[in-house]
Amino acid sequence: MKLAVANQKGGVGKTTLAFHLIHAWAEEGRRVLAVDMDPQGDLTGSLWSGDLPQSALVARVFEGKGITPLEVEEGIALVAAEISLSVHEKDLSLKNYFRLKTWLDTLGNRFDAVVVDCPPSLGLFTINALVAAQWVVAPVDVSLYSVRALGDLLGSLEELREIGEGAKLLGVAPFAFAARQRATRAVQELLEEEYGDLLFSWVIPSSARVREALILGRPVWKLKRDEQAVGESFRRLALEIWNRACGGGRG
Repeated sequence: MKLAVANQKGGVGKTTLAFHLIHAWAEEGRRVLAVDMDPQGDLTGSLWSGDLPQSALVARVFEGKGITPLEVEEGIALVAAEISLSVHEKDLSLKNYFRLKTWLDTLGNRFDAVVVDCPPSLGLFTINALVAAQWVVAPVDVSLYSVRALGDLLGSLEELREIGEGAKLLGVAPFAFAARQRATRAVQELLEEEYGDLLFSWVIPSSARVREALILGRPVWKLKRDEQAVGESFRRLALEIWNRACGGGRG
């Protein structure tokens, strides 16, 4: 299963969701490949704190070179990103939009899941992810801007499907929602009206521990000051995403 985590707005939880999906699935005994397509390298930094070997950098796919994924821990391998990746974004030749897909196809069944973390824009790197993936999960926060960006993402997916490429939207994941806030209720009602059963049933609650988890490189349920509701929500959402993807998705 190849999954891209995408939304064309920054700060909505893409990297945080990708990080926790990767750990949840690995803990269930699955072999997961994390692919960081964002030159900022936030997912890379949350999974690996040491020096990055050049052989593990995703930039190599745009240079026509092979990649050796970095073994992070049991069940998790990483194709890393750093700021030097950005130099490739200006090369918009047609073959460059298929680089990631071409490389992932060479892996065969080596991994049970591939999770691609996308940058917050529809550029070369996000399009590579959307072309390579089977499914897209779109996190949205309590912001009308993130909901509008979701509409842009759907438009992009539709354009790719018109040329016979690209993933399908598996679902929308409400992120950092506080149940008692008026803004949360308003955005949830809008999402339910616009996207219906594309919404995942498990909502990630608002919590400062989530950011702490990424800084420490551990999923939130492994923190000493674990908030059980947040950790359980991530685990349940990971299971829901897996079951929906393996069951054929929606729509």
